[in-house]
Amino acid sequence: MKNKFCFLLISLIFLSPVSFPEDEITGKQLTESNCVACHEDKSLNLASIETMALGTQRELVAVMTEGKMQEQAKHLSKAEINKIATYISSTEQTSLLKCSRQLMESDLRPGSNWTSKGNGPLNKRYQKNTNINSSNIKNLNLKWSFRLKGWDARSQPIAIGNLILAATKDTLYALDSDTGCAFWTFKSPSAFRVSPAYGKEAGLFVFAVDQELITYKLDLLEGILVWKTRLPRESEWNLSSGSISITNSHLIIPISTVETIAPLNPMYECCTTSGGIAKVDIQTGELIWYHRIEKPAELVGKVRVTRTKKYAPSGSAVWNTPGIDLARNLVFFGTGQSLQSPASEFSDAIIALDLTTGERVWSTQTLAGDAYNVACEVPMARQWGCPVENGPDFDFGASVIKSFTSNKEEIYLAGQKSGWAFGMKPSNGEIIWKNRIGMGGVLGGIHTGMATDDKRLYVANSDRASLRKYDWDPKPGVYALNIDTGEIIWTFPLDDDCKKRNEVTDGNGNCFKGFSAPPSVGSDVVFAGALDGRLYGIGKETGKYLWEFDTLQFFQTVNGTRAFGGSMDIAGPVITKDQLIVVSGYGTHGQFPGNVLLVFELEN
Repeated sequence: MKNKFCFLLISLIFLSPVSFPEDEITGKQLTESNCVACHEDKSLNLASIETMALGTQRELVAVMTEGKMQEQAKHLSKAEINKIATYISSTEQTSLLKCSRQLMESDLRPGSNWTSKGNGPLNKRYQKNTNINSSNIKNLNLKWSFRLKGWDARSQPIAIGNLILAATKDTLYALDSDTGCAFWTFKSPSAFRVSPAYGKEAGLFVFAVDQELITYKLDLLEGILVWKTRLPRESEWNLSSGSISITNSHLIIPISTVETIAPLNPMYECCTTSGGIAKVDIQTGELIWYHRIEKPAELVGKVRVTRTKKYAPSGSAVWNTPGIDLARNLVFFGTGQSLQSPASEFSDAIIALDLTTGERVWSTQTLAGDAYNVACEVPMARQWGCPVENGPDFDFGASVIKSFTSNKEEIYLAGQKSGWAFGMKPSNGEIIWKNRIGMGGVLGGIHTGMATDDKRLYVANSDRASLRKYDWDPKPGVYALNIDTGEIIWTFPLDDDCKKRNEVTDGNGNCFKGFSAPPSVGSDVVFAGALDGRLYGIGKETGKYLWEFDTLQFFQTVNGTRAFGGSMDIAGPVITKDQLIVVSGYGTHGQFPGNVLLVFELEN
């Protein structure tokens, strides 16, 4: 009954204006009538009111005016949105420990950097130059922590020498890796959802893209804006979700779409947006080319219940960070599902574009007929919003990796939310091998990433519980696969500690057993963070347990306030010479919220 009531409420809100005088309604009343029914229904896996209270008033306003809830808040006035945000928020802006000196070029020592989401254009998530290994990992201890904004630690930091660059909500922080003090900060009008990127060949600059697809070039030493450019944004539903990749002279930037939420509105004409890839000149910010995954959507029919128009093709979001294959002059990446039937041939596909022109070179679809949006998960909304094909929503959220076989042959490695891993020929996308390691699901399966040292492929498998039933039993864990064949070499399973962990959080978020965030590898250790908040070090040769840290706790941070960890999702570990850097907390999908950056260091 809760689901039916929740979405009956949504439909009534969309179809009827609020009939009470605006100035007589309190923030509490507005929250109860617009938010509580859905956000307090645990079966919907939404962020709870308590979780959202971790956001500032400004952050909550942004969610309702430019974020995922803009369609649901469309009927509210600015004053009402402000009242809701003020009532829910219990969080004040934190103080900032500023460094007593300026950042110097000598601080940016080379040799053990982690320069982008995948640590380079091939997305390997591999650190060659680290002192952390299986013999000294017991000496890896927490050095300092930093409180982030909001309740979703979504953006993975990067590290250049003695500098850590961490993006959270509307702010990019340049932090001293020794103390956590801030050399500088840069604020955007919109949120930073993804990792910044640095390329040595580009000079002393860092690049970032915000939610509204505005790309920034900043002076690395002072944080001063050099240029900014707006990428093609056909709709407010288009945003950044995958991180920037850097070539010698250009940025490659993925474009996503969250129009999947819109069909909850029974009068919404679904759907017209598409994922895409943009190439931008590093020196000038000029847009070189833009590749739209789908052709423009056309009318394909009407919803029988509401007579609302339906459009296709749409969707094929690029959730992951594109790879750049300079040897073959290719950009390679995976796409998401279609949003409306009939499903497109370019959804759930691995695609390669010509780096010079942006033209499609080849496309390999691994699952046909996958048209899905959020309305498919809700019984009442399903009748007006769900595509005929109804999922299963098995897109590619993980970045595609370029590696080499034991015979030194090039290979692309891809992982899908279906639980399937693939090895592909870079020349034409032909599938060399495939292996199913997990049950799969709307949240993985292989959700947000993999790693390789060119010896094995290390895969995080979520198999997170959802409202759907599948033909396999869940098999959450970290897997090592043979790059030549895809065969499983070892498995690191995750024990179920959720009963105790749910008691610790007292209902603020839910515990899920699985690995969703991308792993990272350095020396002879694989690091992986779990949805239940535990961070592991695993022997890469054997898959044996080496080290563990529980992030599901409170931390006294260098910026003077307490923060706490939660689910580890989207952002993976960053490995440098003597440090391990992670973020913890992801309250989306009903998981454990959190807002902390943790820096570990080897002790002598």
